[in-house]
Order: sequence, then C-alpha cells, then structure tokens
Amino acid sequence: MLRRNGKPRSCEPCRISKIRCGHETPKCHKCQARGMEEQCFYHPAPMTKPPGTPRKQSEPRRRVVRPRYSEQADTRGHGDHAPIDGNLDTTHQTQAPLGGLLDTIQRSSESDIRSTITNPHSSSIVWPTPPDSMSIGVQRSPEASRSYYLGSTSYASVFAEEQPIPDSLHEQSIQRADETPPALSNAYGSRHCHIGVGRSIISKLYPFSLFERSVELYFELNKACAIVGPLVTLAMPQLRIDLERLTQTASNPYASYVEITRNTIRPLKVPSSMLASEFHTLFTGQNLRWETLGLILILAGSNAQFTPPDHPLFLLSNGQRINKEDFIEDMIHTSNACINLCQIHGAVNDIMVWLIYMNMLVTSNFYGDNYHGVWRGMGATTSALYAEGIHCENKGFEEPFFLREARRRIYIAVYRSDKTLATFFGRPPMMNGHYTDRKLPLDLDDNVITTSDPQVLADTLAKLDSEGWNTDGKLTSSSWPRVRFQLSKLKERMLEQSLAGEADVDIVDKLKDLCSDLRRTWEALPGHLRYDLYNEDLVWMDLGHSMTLRMIAVYLEYLHMDFQLQRLMRRESQLAVPGLLEISMRLTNTVLVFNKQRNQAYEIMRHFPTIILFYCLPSAGVLALELRRCTLENVPLPGTVSRADIIRNLSVLISCLEWAILPGDGNHNLCNELNKMLALVLDEVLNYQPQANRSQDGGTTDGLGGPGAGFFDLPMIDGMEPIPTESEDFLIWLDNANWSSTTVSFL
Repeated sequence: MLRRNGKPRSCEPCRISKIRCGHETPKCHKCQARGMEEQCFYHPAPMTKPPGTPRKQSEPRRRVVRPRYSEQADTRGHGDHAPIDGNLDTTHQTQAPLGGLLDTIQRSSESDIRSTITNPHSSSIVWPTPPDSMSIGVQRSPEASRSYYLGSTSYASVFAEEQPIPDSLHEQSIQRADETPPALSNAYGSRHCHIGVGRSIISKLYPFSLFERSVELYFELNKACAIVGPLVTLAMPQLRIDLERLTQTASNPYASYVEITRNTIRPLKVPSSMLASEFHTLFTGQNLRWETLGLILILAGSNAQFTPPDHPLFLLSNGQRINKEDFIEDMIHTSNACINLCQIHGAVNDIMVWLIYMNMLVTSNFYGDNYHGVWRGMGATTSALYAEGIHCENKGFEEPFFLREARRRIYIAVYRSDKTLATFFGRPPMMNGHYTDRKLPLDLDDNVITTSDPQVLADTLAKLDSEGWNTDGKLTSSSWPRVRFQLSKLKERMLEQSLAGEADVDIVDKLKDLCSDLRRTWEALPGHLRYDLYNEDLVWMDLGHSMTLRMIAVYLEYLHMDFQLQRLMRRESQLAVPGLLEISMRLTNTVLVFNKQRNQAYEIMRHFPTIILFYCLPSAGVLALELRRCTLENVPLPGTVSRADIIRNLSVLISCLEWAILPGDGNHNLCNELNKMLALVLDEVLNYQPQANRSQDGGTTDGLGGPGAGFFDLPMIDGMEPIPTESEDFLIWLDNANWSSTTVSFL
C-alpha cells in the first residue's frame, strides 16, 4: 500500500505515535513488539475530515498550518505517570529506542487513542480541551505585564530623563501576550495552554530520579559551567514534589497545565534582598514554569552526551536500559517544545536564557557544529539575552549578588560562543562588545557565590586582588570564564579585520598591535592558569584530568587566535609564512598530548572531537600542504619547522584521529573526511619520486605516480569544490566547504 508520493503507508499506531513503521502486513513488527497487534491496521485515508462535521457557511476557511516536530504532541515518554521511583510498565522491551520503549502517557489518553485506532471512522485525535473556566476565563492580572529591557534610544527613554515612568508604558499588548495562534490552538485544545505539548513535556520527566542524578552529575563534572550550579540543584527537591503533585492530578491535569502556563506568562522578578537559597521559589512550587522543566530536560541531555552508554544512569529500577542516543534526541526535541511554548507566551528571563543556550550546546554536540540549527540557536540565545537586559549591569536597580555573578557568567559564555561560532563559520558575530557594561565575574566558586553567610562572602572577597583574581592560586568555577572572555574580546577585533567588507589600509599595523595585545593578555594571566608553564607529564596528575583538559582547551584557544592572526598576515605578505608554520606546529604538538592520554574517562574523550576540529585540523592542513609544495618544488621548508617533525606529527595525528573521534559524536563524519585528506597528502609526499620515470608507452610521468592513490585522486564529494594545493587556499576552501550539502550526514 503506497501513499500518493509513492512511499509506503504507515499503520495507525505508528503514525499517531510518530515512530518509524516497519510497513509489514497484516501487522507491522513495531506493533507486535509493543503488544498492539489488535490495534494495527492501515487506514486508507488517515488525514480525511470525519463525516458529520460540516463547515458553517459563516465560518471563514482557514489555511491549515502543520506544526513542526517540536510543536507536535509527542506521545513518547520515559515512564508512565506512575510512582516517581521509576517502576515502569514491564511490557516494554529492554534496549528498545525510547520512542518505542517508553512511549506511555496518561492512561486516560491511551484509552481515547486506542478507541480511535480500533474505529477508523472516529474523529481524529485532538487532546481534550479544558473547561472554559480553566482557560478562556483566565484573568490577566497586573503581574502578567512584560517589562523587557529598553535602552537609552528606546521610544520611552525621553520620558525617563526627569522622573521614572510607569511600568505600564513598557508592557506588551496583554491582549495578545498569552494567546496561542489559531492554527496551533486547534491542535492543542486551548488558546492559553497547549494540553498536548504539556502532557508530552511532563511525561518525559519520569522517572524523575533519572533527572535528579543527571543534573547532579552535570554540575559535578562541569566546574566552569555557564550556569551557577546551586541555583539549579537547590530546586531539585521541590521539583520532585511538583512532579508528584502533577502525578496525583493525572486524571485531570488541565488546571495544573493552565497554572504552569500562567506562571510562564508572568515576568520573573528577583527582589534585591533575595538569598540564593530562595531563588528557586520563583520558578518552582506554586510558581512552576515551563522553562524550568525545559532546563532540567536539556541539562539531563547534556550530561548524557558525556556519559558512557553502559553507565548505571541509564539503567532503570525495573532492569530496563534506556538507549542513550534516543534519550538525548528526546531531550533536544522536548526542550525545543518548551522553548516554543515559552516563546509563544513571551517568556524572557534568566531561566529562559539558560535553557536556550544549553539547548544550543547540546544540539551542537549531537548534530555537529556545522548544523544550521546551532547557528539559529545562537541567534535565539542572543535575542533572549538582550531582551532580558543581561548585557547591561547598570540598569537603575540593584541585583542580588548571586544573580549579578550568574548574569556575568552567562553573558560571558554566550559572548564567547558567539565569537567561536563566528570564527568557525566565517560569519559576522551576532554580539558586539561595545554595547555592554557587564564586568568580569569575580574569581569565586559557586558555593561562595550562593552562600547565605555574609561573613563567608566578605572574607572571600577580601582575598581577591584589584583585578578580581583570587590570591590563593586556586582554580575556581569562574577562573576559566574570566580567561575566555579576555581572549574573546581580542577575537572580536580579529574578526573585524578578517571579515570586514573592505580591508583597512593600515591592516598590517593593526594586526601587529593585535598580536602584541594577545601576548600581553596571555602573559598577564595568573601563572596557575597557564598550561605552557606546567610540566606536560605532571600536570595530569597534579590537577586531575578534567581540570587539565580545560586548561589545555584555553591554551589552544590562545594559540588558535595567534594562528588566525598569522593567517591574516600571510595574506598581506609572504614574510609571514615562517610564523604561520611555527604556530601551526605548536597547535599540532599541543593537541597530540591527548595521544598519550588515550585511556582517559569517557567524559574526557568526548571533548576530543571538538578540540581537534576547531584547533588542530586547520593547522595540520597548513603543514601538510606546505610540506607537499616544498617537496614538489624541491625547496627547503622555512627554518622555523622541521620536515621530519611535520611528517612525524602528521602520522601520529592521523593515527590519533582513528581512536579519538567516537562514532556517537556529531563531528565524527567531518573529522573522518578531513583525516582521509591528510593521509592522502602525507602518502603522496612519502611516495614522491623526484626523477622523471619512463612509462611503458614511452611517455614520462612526473614523479607523483608513486604506489597508491594520490591526494588529488581522492573522489570528490558531491557539492564540494576541488581541493586547492596551496595551504592558504586550503584554509579558505575549508572555511567555505558546505559540508551540510554533501553525502556526509549530520542528521
């Protein structure tokens, strides 16, 4: 049985559950595995309108807008609305994908679905609409006003020069702020609360013990996270109570969903006297919000990306094991549903910025850094950050100390990610450092930032120097964000020169000044933060694997900045070639330190692909192609590098890439393709014969025809430009390579 487009039909249970159907007849194997053989049938016209529902003559025709995946009422879940201890229905098979393993929602809805499946002429599935008294009759209180950040050029700024203006002037149109577009309301049952989306989000949070442990592990392993950890972990006990309460109302959850949506509409206002331990009361309990649930989901997904598939975390209490990749994908799509729901209702606050930013990072790791959704997520994060006014520190009202430091951390993280992606894609950055007065976060640990003891805070602040660094030589959760922000400010200046429409006439002088500023900034850092001052072999034992990895990553970021500057210098003068090769060798040597640490923990190895892709492969390409050029032209390499060192390092790198890039990483295919190119260049150099050889037909060959395929015999991937021979041209080609249009798939 085929559809109009020639593709096979899906059975009704698979179609409704949004899972891939096996298309077997008379019963597909997916339904057999799920114990739904009796409900499995193939509807001849599943999307037709049920009889008996004629359109009124006065009713205007409406264009049907099909919701995207993240907007659909996904019925897959990680557990029934059962006790929180994770005792799930044992009828599901072990090791099945989450879409089929735990696709349970409230039993009251399952009966409606099954009755519709068994009766093909019944009405199409639409989640029940709550009573009018629960949704349409919601009163809009003054608290529902939205006070977005408005700067000095805004429409209201002139009225604020003499005296404060009322908040009502800043409000959005409340008549529309909490309403759902008509096209979506038909699918989800209410203009105010998306019942289907809400049910799907809640169902993914079971068993909650899985998410509690995931969030705990995430902040244990990420000591320099963009989010101040205790501000989230302190909320987990209350969230458990909230989920238990929702479980108790499972038979009629509409009032609860409407209340969560009403909370999402309200602005999240933080009193200046609030303690960090009280912060969670603004977004949990009676103030529970959709963005809160989305943040927990995406933090669990991020932790899963750096957790081995056989970790006990993925083993449920009933013996079933969750498929890691399916779990991560579910977390991405469900958090997307939270984001869409919150954006419909105009939610802009700190929790929302954390959610969108973390969603962008997890998407990047899962689908690959060159996936367009990553760039789009960066734009959404920047938009929310500016709308909340996180970029401005002096806004006329006092922030609690913990919130000020938290906003400094998230601003730096977003700013740095923006510059990294702009460099990676070769696109103009979305954020400009000229429009912020956010200062560097103080060099403090999370437990000090969130302490309720003013004496502990005062004593710690007294130990900071005039620049905000701690004087104990201690690595804190704010140390690395401080370093990266300083490097990112210089990177923004580099991007201005690299991506400018017209080059400055004095670009060489500006590049030299930037190189000097980069070295001064690095040398001014406290010694305990500089990897180049440590013993390469002892640092792993002295500081631990996680901290050493972060230190190397920051050092590579510094070297990569120098590498990009030398590239710009190379475009202006051939005299910069020795400097470019020297910094390329330093980058490659530093990355190859990981070859000695191949027995590290899984969460450490998961960082290797991004480090190699961002910092190593471009520099290795420069070395390989420059080696090839000098070999063919029979000229020596510049004195800053050695031919033997280049060959040795490239050989080790090619071998290292074969074990360092794990198959589950989104950058796996891209790194593999670039690794093949390096291998072919090196083979061609090693097989090169300088004397012309007489061929069997009397002709001559040029010495490139050694045994094995040559670099330029590499089959070109569809949609790719031919690979250039010069090192600088190779980097430009690498920057412009449209990998997403090739046969290499990241989806």
